[in-house]
Amino acid sequence: MQKDSKTSLSDIPFSEERNDFGTERYVNGLIRFIEQSDAPITIALQGEWGSGKTSLMTRLERALCSGSESKFIGIEINTWEHSMMSSPEVTVYKILSQLVRELTHNSGETKKKVSKLLKGLYRGGREAIKMIPGVNVAVEALNVPTELATANDEIDTASLADLKSELEAAVKKNISEANKRGVIVFVDDLDRLNPPVAVEILELLKNIFCINDCIFVLAIDYEVVVKGLEPKFGKLTDKNEREFRSFFDKIIQVPFSLPVSSYRPMDFVLDSLVNIGYITGVEKGDDRLRKPFQEIVEFSVGKNPRSIKRLINTLSLLSCISQCGKEDKNDFVNTLAGRIANFAIVAIQVCYPKIYKMLALMPNFLKWDSAISTRMNLHIQNEDEENLGWEDILEAVCAADSYLSQRHNDIRNLLYLIQSTVDIDSNGGNSDIEKNIRSIIDKSSVTGISEPVAESEVNQKRLIDTLHRRVSSLIKSKRPEIPKIQQKRNTGNGGLYVFYPDDKSLEVIFRPRVAKDKIACEIILATSARRPQRLMGKTFDEIASDSKVNDAMTAIDRCVSPLLKDVYYFEGRTYPESGLGTYFNSFSQEMKLRIDQGWMPDHVSANVSYWINLKSESLFSDKAIIETIADVIIAAYDFRWAATHL
Repeated sequence: MQKDSKTSLSDIPFSEERNDFGTERYVNGLIRFIEQSDAPITIALQGEWGSGKTSLMTRLERALCSGSESKFIGIEINTWEHSMMSSPEVTVYKILSQLVRELTHNSGETKKKVSKLLKGLYRGGREAIKMIPGVNVAVEALNVPTELATANDEIDTASLADLKSELEAAVKKNISEANKRGVIVFVDDLDRLNPPVAVEILELLKNIFCINDCIFVLAIDYEVVVKGLEPKFGKLTDKNEREFRSFFDKIIQVPFSLPVSSYRPMDFVLDSLVNIGYITGVEKGDDRLRKPFQEIVEFSVGKNPRSIKRLINTLSLLSCISQCGKEDKNDFVNTLAGRIANFAIVAIQVCYPKIYKMLALMPNFLKWDSAISTRMNLHIQNEDEENLGWEDILEAVCAADSYLSQRHNDIRNLLYLIQSTVDIDSNGGNSDIEKNIRSIIDKSSVTGISEPVAESEVNQKRLIDTLHRRVSSLIKSKRPEIPKIQQKRNTGNGGLYVFYPDDKSLEVIFRPRVAKDKIACEIILATSARRPQRLMGKTFDEIASDSKVNDAMTAIDRCVSPLLKDVYYFEGRTYPESGLGTYFNSFSQEMKLRIDQGWMPDHVSANVSYWINLKSESLFSDKAIIETIADVIIAAYDFRWAATHL
């Protein structure tokens, strides 16, 4: 990471022109339109979450309401802040209160009159109040008295016209004193409210605040209005669509849809990647990076500013984590192709977590077949299941999810890009594909959303094959004098026979299972050994006092005890029937319990089980895990030889 680079992008709204994604002419056109508009008028800024509505509002407010030369007084209302920890009724009242306070410019006399007007409306009768949407809940929230006015009250009853007239007079006074043309009220985050509440606020604005010299700019999408009107009109259909549209058109005079399709985000993306140190300023102009990065953005987060920020922040976090470890200059991620592939896989993680999960299960996606479809619980209608290809599997996954179905081509293009980047041949024969993508997956897993591990997501055969190959190899390198190591071929389990010079062997069983949110691989060690005649009828303490037994127990405890005490992923057996619900801290402690309980009258030791508990299958390939398993097997091997030669 470069010296002056930053690690993250803030999610606060854009406010500078250099961050406008190429929308300057649209923004300037809207500014000119507002400057020349007759008020009252209401403008709706429409767009999906994260598309830039708040950023656009910020730019409009700065251009139209900031500085001594500005033509308008600006008022900002954040409806989401008012709704926090508040009921819908209180939310509406808070918004009404802020609008009155801002429009009357904190004039004590005007606020007093407005308060009396609201009380008058209340006294005028509940039925009258119900005719003014938004006012009824606001007045009730005021908790005003219901008795008749006293002789000291200046106003006993009031109409909506009286209220609007008083607000209008206050607005005129304010703009006259400030030498402005009018007031612009920016109402943000309506689409984050419960839709019926958002609609109630729209009605409030229409019925009370549609006053001269006031322009309202609202951040709300038509789809939110549709959901908010469902209690009134029912579900949207072709028959009632006009009713929904008429309501929207009555309140909103000018809809402005953010021109997301015209956004040009790549300059921002590349500048951000430079800022977080993922690429250099020189590389920003390199088409070998620019072109694939542009395709990755297009096929994943698209042009949504918030989604782009999330992608870059995720990438930055992973880079920071990588830099805090020992640097491996040969790591695939450090190459040009590796950074492209890493960017693509992180984009898949952010946008398509289900596909990312499949990559975690089987990184070489060119080999996706009926096996992974079974593990993902897919039901593919294909008579020739043996010849299913990765594209068939992808199509089936996407077809089962409405969102993925819409993005099927984008996901496929991302996988094609990864394929071309890591240079896989058409048969998936590149021996590095599994290692390279697995390297990226292992690093990126910390920024995913944790979910329980499902039995279908664990490839037991592959995990066992990994243990067979790597553990055997390490034991041979550590103990070359061992005559032979033979793999077990038990169905559903795996394991090893580690032979002694007398052609006998230590049996080891690997039994991987899913336990809650982890993969627990049980390692069963056949350390059972009969007592020699001299130790028959002895207690454990008497047995352990024998020098040969003591030497053997001490040797295995030297390996096992530190693991049981200090290593989070290593566990031993518990014995609830003994009243001891804790894990033992040593091999000898477990043997003592068994002997003292009378379970082993003829044996000095029994078979034992230890568990390796990890979050993902890929972690069982880690060097530290393989070494732990190999060391425990060697310790058990030596113990059993000693125990059978007492």
